[in-house]
Amino acid sequence: MRRPLIGVTVKNTRERASLKRAWSATETAYLRAIWRAGGLPVMLPNLPPEAAAMIVERVDGVLLTGGGDIDPARYGASRHPETAEVDPDRDAFEFALLEAARDRGRPILGICRGFQVMAVAWGGILCQHLPDITELVHNRDQPPPALAHPVRLYSNPALMDILQACGVGEVLEVNSYHHQGVPNRQQLPGALQVLAEAPDGVVEAFLWQPEESATPRALAVQWHPELLFEADPRHLWPFRWLVEAAQTGG
Repeated sequence: MRRPLIGVTVKNTRERASLKRAWSATETAYLRAIWRAGGLPVMLPNLPPEAAAMIVERVDGVLLTGGGDIDPARYGASRHPETAEVDPDRDAFEFALLEAARDRGRPILGICRGFQVMAVAWGGILCQHLPDITELVHNRDQPPPALAHPVRLYSNPALMDILQACGVGEVLEVNSYHHQGVPNRQQLPGALQVLAEAPDGVVEAFLWQPEESATPRALAVQWHPELLFEADPRHLWPFRWLVEAAQTGG
């Protein structure tokens, strides 16, 4: 069977800034996870937004990766002092890519920043600095495969098979490298379904399943499973979902 082509977003960075040389890069762990799950990853540079529809025509699924904060103007908020690494070019491309993938029915997986992009794209508002509202530490500066806290996963028939196949139960220990997020289920847009929460109620995973679809078309997790799956294969499940959805077209 042909491996589905999965477009993976990247961050803009600079090496030797004095030379003003721009680079596009992402962590190898995302690419290895897609490959291990049965997909063929291809990195997507942050091109002008008009390129998004052309890219979506050529890929079978999309992975929105982690990175810096989203410009809070996108959800009508002023910038918090702790909001950092805002990249307007990346924001513009990724929101256009998400819209194109959603319109074309391509499955979408969002991780960390990707989770937040998806929440905002569906009309959500982020808490820009979680330490302002909770004592649970969500941004633990510990190298992988360190774990930070448990999440509770809620039963969902649409994902039951993949979770059971990967051995994932009601509670899963995860890592945590974010300071922004959706603070509680009441702040999640109505079109999205809560899939997992942290002990303090911060939303840790959600999915989108349009009424006309028998299966979810978008899934988002706030933790970083790409940094955990080699130590604990259960964490490969989001990537397996993406690849299987891309293979079947839904």
